[in-house]
Amino acid sequence: MAEISQGKAHSVARINSGSYQPRCAIVDPDEAFLPEAGLPRRMARRSRFVRGGIALGAAATVGVLAVITPGIAQSVSAANAATSEVETARIGTTDAFSARGSVTDRSTDRPEIDVNTAAVARASSLDAVDQQVADTQASVAAQARSQALSTTGSAIDAETERIASQVFYWPTEGEISSPWGMRLHPILRYTRLHGGADIGGAVGAPIHAVADGVVTKAAQGYNGGSGNNVRIDHGTIQGKPVETSYLHMHTITVREGETVKKGQVIGSVGNTGLSTAPHLHFSVYVSGVNSDPAPYLYAGR
Repeated sequence: MAEISQGKAHSVARINSGSYQPRCAIVDPDEAFLPEAGLPRRMARRSRFVRGGIALGAAATVGVLAVITPGIAQSVSAANAATSEVETARIGTTDAFSARGSVTDRSTDRPEIDVNTAAVARASSLDAVDQQVADTQASVAAQARSQALSTTGSAIDAETERIASQVFYWPTEGEISSPWGMRLHPILRYTRLHGGADIGGAVGAPIHAVADGVVTKAAQGYNGGSGNNVRIDHGTIQGKPVETSYLHMHTITVREGETVKKGQVIGSVGNTGLSTAPHLHFSVYVSGVNSDPAPYLYAGR
């Protein structure tokens, strides 16, 4: 009977036409692995092998990374620990909001600010800045002043050296209008030695001693046509005794026997004596002989 029943079941299974055969109608287990019927199962088994290989490879990669860079695992652990309270809350419930609120400060209370203290601190800071600016400006001004004084001092030193290098200090303002030598006298109308150099022409212009010396004459009046005049003995200059005289002066500010210094004012320009216009008649005597003053005047000028 068993054989008959099995034969009937097999016969019923074979009656169904088409490629699809209901699994429940297959009685013979070998028929489940026929090439046509077993294709899906073999592909499923192959897919499981592939997924297993990928999973195994991923696990190996993670293991290698964990060995090579242990800091990564520590960083992840630290991050998880910092947010564990929120993450452990049940997703989809109010637990997450409760956990978030426990780690968030929503208090509106803030420490009060003392306005007066802040204002005083601000004012103190501004005062410090103002003082710093003032100090900087004073320092710059002092440096400029020092530079100006240094420049002025250098100019004075240079002028002192220049004057010292001169044989004669220039006696008054202006240039030589009539040099030393033979000429036709403008008043007497005959030719004779003009024993000096006429300089300047402004009445009252200061007259200076051309070198250090002692005043040997300080005379006022006509004086034979010389007018008000001064004579100074300078001692030895360039190895020779030298004297100078200043004629036609308006005023005299020195006296006989007075020691004078180079450049010192001894009087002013005038038009006294035998003169046609205001000027200084300047004469030089070298070893007692009237000489041309030009070489002495221009030397070192």
